[in-house]
Amino acid sequence: MSNTSRYVTVSIPKAIARKIDYLIEVLGYWPSRSAFVREACLEKITGEERRLRELRSSGGDGPIRTGGGAPSGD
Repeated sequence: MSNTSRYVTVSIPKAIARKIDYLIEVLGYWPSRSAFVREACLEKITGEERRLRELRSSGGDGPIRTGGGAPSGD
């Protein structure tokens, strides 16, 4: 992947994309599918970062394994 690119492409199942499209159409809040996905990702990131802070502040000194996909560094 080029280090000069500001964006990456991800794939989601068509069923999820259809649900997103439905919500966009019915609610009219998001201008596009990518805007919806961006907002959803930011909400998820914020929540998981909060959870990590809480786990760390509770005295856990070992690695935190949540079962989620950690950044691979690619």
